[in-house]
Amino acid sequence: MLQFDTTQYVEIRIDPTQINLAAGFDVHRLSITAELLPYGLEYDNMRCEVTAELYVSSPSWRWLTTATPLRVSVTNHSRTSLQLAFALTNQQLLSLEEHRAGQDLLLELQIRGFFQTWLASAESRESIRVPASVWQTELERLGTSFGFALAIPLHAPNGAQRDAAVYLQDARRLLHDGEFDKAIGSARQAMERILASAGWPSISKNDDLLQRSQAQRWRAIYKAAFDQASGAEHADEVTKDFSYSRGEAEALIGIAASLLRAVPAPGM
Repeated sequence: MLQFDTTQYVEIRIDPTQINLAAGFDVHRLSITAELLPYGLEYDNMRCEVTAELYVSSPSWRWLTTATPLRVSVTNHSRTSLQLAFALTNQQLLSLEEHRAGQDLLLELQIRGFFQTWLASAESRESIRVPASVWQTELERLGTSFGFALAIPLHAPNGAQRDAAVYLQDARRLLHDGEFDKAIGSARQAMERILASAGWPSISKNDDLLQRSQAQRWRAIYKAAFDQASGAEHADEVTKDFSYSRGEAEALIGIAASLLRAVPAPGM
């Protein structure tokens, strides 16, 4: 509730099922519908400026984003509906998914109202519990616009793992430049450094696959990805006509980054 003084206040009502996620390019729009119901105002049709900030609820309380400011007219005992629009990046959505862990999404809104007529302002903190089913439906509506993001770890200040991370960063830059084969080549270079620091045992085509150890299975994943990435060099009769799409380049870079995450940090 926005309490401007002892007699003038505005109730805030938010339906946590009435939210909407609209897809964008890496940045999406979260809309939250709120209703304002004022009491005790001196006049009708008073202009109120509304600002809002969105937070992840406790115990991991932290700021997420700020809504586009709004100006609305309010009248005593009359409901005024408004749409609070927030920009959220892919990474923020992924962090929210990690935070809620399959449960309801717990958010907090810090709303501020300001009446310029008599220079009065008030703040209110509103808790929002978005049902897990509602949130999941909204995420699914984003479709392919909402994707998987993988951070490239920088375990060590130097050594093979650091070199692998540098090659992955270069692969990401080349991918953004549309140089798919070169990006895959950098991912392949990263894989070579990953193998050098992983210590995975060798494997053979004659192995009993069911008897391979955990480390040998990581080596098999590495070998399959490395062989695919090697095709980007077009160095032999078989690979000379290979053509890789952006999606394939993203997949191989992602596999390389995942393999780097699977290697223990130095000293562990």
